[in-house]
Amino acid sequence: MTRNKTLGRCGVALLSAVAAVSLAGCSNPVSAIQQTFGTPSVAEARAKQAASVSAQVSTPAIIKQGTLTVGLDTSSSAPMCVTSQDGTFQGYDVDMAYAIADEMGLDVEFVSVTNVSQALGQTCDVVMGASASGSGGATVVGAYAEDAVGFFHKGGEQVAAKQDLVGKTIGVQDGSTSQQLLKRSDLEARQESFKNLNDAFDALEQGIVDYVLCDAFSGAYLQSAYTDIAFCGSFDVPSAVGVGVAATNTELQTVVKTAVDKVTSGGVAQIVRAKWLGGLSQLSGSSQVSGIEVSAGTVEGAASDTAEVEGGTSGVQDGSTAGANAADIAG
Repeated sequence: MTRNKTLGRCGVALLSAVAAVSLAGCSNPVSAIQQTFGTPSVAEARAKQAASVSAQVSTPAIIKQGTLTVGLDTSSSAPMCVTSQDGTFQGYDVDMAYAIADEMGLDVEFVSVTNVSQALGQTCDVVMGASASGSGGATVVGAYAEDAVGFFHKGGEQVAAKQDLVGKTIGVQDGSTSQQLLKRSDLEARQESFKNLNDAFDALEQGIVDYVLCDAFSGAYLQSAYTDIAFCGSFDVPSAVGVGVAATNTELQTVVKTAVDKVTSGGVAQIVRAKWLGGLSQLSGSSQVSGIEVSAGTVEGAASDTAEVEGGTSGVQDGSTAGANAADIAG
């Protein structure tokens, strides 16, 4: 189901600034990393790299000579991918795709993908945001993000203990996967549901709830609008998110993996992460709140959350890529 939404608070300024290719604005984490990484923007970091690299792969390993055709799950929510009304794309996946293509010495073209296995080698060379559980038979290479449901609280970034959550009030988006997981868990806490994550985070800021449980990347995106809210542990074990490549295209797999490894080790990935996630630390098994048990069974009645922003549109997750618990972000 598609809903009309806008980004509340300074989240509007962040996404609008990116869409306008202006990196200034309230709660924009890019300004905080300019001194850390010595690079004023993702675009400049990319341009510097692209100027020094020749094409690492050619047809028939890629569809179009000199160009990496990238498939995006355009139904996914901010911060991963947002489609503007003029058809252009912004988001974490988009910036990472540009950086990866630059390492490969290629230009970039984006296409919308709804079925990974049918798209690879036909309409696109690679698909961003792929996970082993939803890759459509593709080979997933070069992890650059994580998929997890996370807790957020007022305080510093940390990993909470289960006992910290017992008896507390936890805000969730109504109808979300996070809500259903919490219902199925043995965590003895009160649940408060909200129409969207903006309202849940505002309630957290006001002290109405003690925690918010939501997609970790969506929560990190929203937390940048606040000075005192941070991630405090994942509900589940974070899973790696990478680039999907056709299983038979071993040449492209090798080149893409090398490119992703360079992007993640050379500083550009950290800039992208800070830009969209406010510097959220990389999630791993040690990020999980230990001891929470969840009853067996499917998550019934949980909607695949989406987000539409000012000047942008998005649809419904098809499950082919990571992020099925993405945020319903509204004003």
